[in-house]
Amino acid sequence: MSNEIRGVSASGTLYARIMNRAGLWWNGSSFEAYSAGNYANYDVSMTEQGDSGVYVADFPSGITTGGTYEYFVHRQSGGSPAEADVVTGTGTVDWSGTTSIIASSDSMTGSDFLDYLIRHGFKRTDKDEELYECISDAIQELRRRFMFDEAEMETETTDQISVLGDFKLDIEDDFGLLLGVIIEDDDTGTPLNQLTKSQFDNKYSSINVESDKGYPGDFTIYKSQIYIGPIPDQITYNYRISYSSKGGAVTSATTAVPFTNLYRDMLADNVYARIYKVVEDYDKSGFFRQEFERKFLDVERRERNNSGEGTFTVMPVGM
Repeated sequence: MSNEIRGVSASGTLYARIMNRAGLWWNGSSFEAYSAGNYANYDVSMTEQGDSGVYVADFPSGITTGGTYEYFVHRQSGGSPAEADVVTGTGTVDWSGTTSIIASSDSMTGSDFLDYLIRHGFKRTDKDEELYECISDAIQELRRRFMFDEAEMETETTDQISVLGDFKLDIEDDFGLLLGVIIEDDDTGTPLNQLTKSQFDNKYSSINVESDKGYPGDFTIYKSQIYIGPIPDQITYNYRISYSSKGGAVTSATTAVPFTNLYRDMLADNVYARIYKVVEDYDKSGFFRQEFERKFLDVERRERNNSGEGTFTVMPVGM
């Protein structure tokens, strides 16, 4: 696993600092109590991916103790890291001591899961590309229908509106499911109320033609942006955005296929339903779809009991 640390900036030089649960800072070789004089030792350099404005860095291999670590992404304003450098984002990494927990050895690799599917239900070896596509689609369906614990890889980023009069924030590239937006003003953090796009348009119908500004209270998501309402009256507000990461396409190089550590058989049935539809064997496709739905209900029940949600019903997709 690599590129566990991520940040976004329109331009400039980005670096990260890493803090452990005890509030100590990584100095390149060990964790220590914060020291202003050692600030330059705390940076982990980040690399921009092309000209995308997305910056990444590998989690330091020198950190060999497992746990959850918090990182802070800074935009460097001078020739070297300094305390005054603004924070542009935050996040967490669940670390085993050698790799990210999401890529733990309990999960199957992309090529291993493909072999498993061929051995146990789909005997053909000429449809690897289609199988990988079906695996990716099946994982996305599971995450859409229910927020499994495994999918709840919460990430936080902190953003600001740099121009007074603007009211839009860009969404991160790995954005999956929004968990909340909090406006931070000095020592106060206040959750913003989420509206549908139509509700937002009705409430702030003149937002694009009038300059009325105020303290933000609402937001909506539209075209990969977060719209803030009313137009913020200051550019000093920080917006802390919490979200779960979306899953990418599964390939032979995938280190860990989601759900294969706990619910491999359920995921496999979903994939079989899809691949047999591709090869136009509709009887088998229907059979495996029924098997998947039966197992999905059992797993859903188990996940809700584990999370303490009891017998709450699942909201329909889109509600």
